[in-house]
Amino acid sequence: MKKYSYLAIGLVALSMLSMSACTSSTPVADNATPTPTVATDKTTTPKSTTTPDTKPEQKNDTKVAVDSAAVWQDYKSANGKFSVQMPSKPQEQVQDQTTDVGTIKLNMVIAEASDSGYFIGFADFPSKVANPEDVQKGLTESVKGSVGNIKGTILSEKEYMLGTVPCRDFEANGKVQSTDVLMKGRFCLADNRLYQIFALGAKDKLAVTDVDRFIGSFKIES
Repeated sequence: MKKYSYLAIGLVALSMLSMSACTSSTPVADNATPTPTVATDKTTTPKSTTTPDTKPEQKNDTKVAVDSAAVWQDYKSANGKFSVQMPSKPQEQVQDQTTDVGTIKLNMVIAEASDSGYFIGFADFPSKVANPEDVQKGLTESVKGSVGNIKGTILSEKEYMLGTVPCRDFEANGKVQSTDVLMKGRFCLADNRLYQIFALGAKDKLAVTDVDRFIGSFKIES
């Protein structure tokens, strides 16, 4: 599992580099307050589908098992202004990342369950994307940057609105060393802050029900 945690840093960094090309910051650090929870409240509404050639993920019977060993808990970040449910107690990392618009702070939250990794990354850019119509283009490039690091293929992606925040959902497959992996997640751009939420694990071990719970529980606080 450690190989996924290590790789995630590169995935997050590449997507930041891709998004920086679309922008014209002061970073923050996390405060974790994990508490047990059992419910997930999905309140978001899909916007549109741009690659309709894949079927709903839950149809894949090899990934629908729930990880019974997971201990789901709430994670809230006051400085990151988000909340999410994670399948184990998360760890936090912060590092500097050089981009086209200068050095930014890359904040990461990482949890592990069932030999899979659950990741959230966020960073602030100096300014917002110049044109609103370029937001989805920037998110698309961010997805490509992350998937490219696992030499992967994007299976599906679609626009998504998390309240008033534009996002992009995606699913991809690829390889980590000799392991066939699945990567599923969501990228969101709230003003000048890019959020990345994704899970990564072996195809036969990454549980779709757990991943959907993780992604669906993510909320950006005002």
